[in-house]
Amino acid sequence: MPLSRDSLTDDSFKQAMLDEAPGEMTLMDAEAFEASRRAILERAREVGELWVFGYGSLIWNPIIDIDDRRAARLPGHSRRFCVWAPIGRGTPDRPGLWLALDEGGPGCDGVALRIPAEKWEEETTILWRREMIAGVYRPAWLALETAQGVLPCCVFLSNPAHDRYSDTVSHAEQVSAIATGEGSLGTCRSYLYDLSDGLDRHGLSDPYIDRLVCDVRVAAIDT
Repeated sequence: MPLSRDSLTDDSFKQAMLDEAPGEMTLMDAEAFEASRRAILERAREVGELWVFGYGSLIWNPIIDIDDRRAARLPGHSRRFCVWAPIGRGTPDRPGLWLALDEGGPGCDGVALRIPAEKWEEETTILWRREMIAGVYRPAWLALETAQGVLPCCVFLSNPAHDRYSDTVSHAEQVSAIATGEGSLGTCRSYLYDLSDGLDRHGLSDPYIDRLVCDVRVAAIDT
């Protein structure tokens, strides 16, 4: 099943992921799931706006309804393919890798997306069903740097406590997993290429992604 607004609205995406490889995905506790969403909504009400930081697929496929976007940078963080994916973009026998946002590094360039105030409830429900289905990420309220000034924003960070997370995946392992990983959502390499194209369309770049694209293209040919 493709990741789409319809499959997130009716929550069928979750069941599809559970059915793809039974036993490979553990759902996030329902109470913790909702509490994390409510905490972000509370912060948004305090500042009067709700922005979400797109550093991966949210850049080119946000799905949620937005009314503004702007280039943004999150200092002190970096993108990394560091979450093993036995479903979606891989299989239990040949897992791919999911992208996450780690603390540390010079900063991560991406796109801030603003959700209209009258749609916070509906759109955050969809967003949480997309990002928080298995607790791989942890939502945080952080300050982005933009041309218009500092922007308080919801950011989905990596969750080092999750059993799929690894801080020891080498560059060679990342290249191999991305070049060969494939599941119901497509290939890992197509995700990487879409990310590279999305960054380019917004006038952004990331040397880490550029290097992976070059090396994955070579590895994909070899396989």
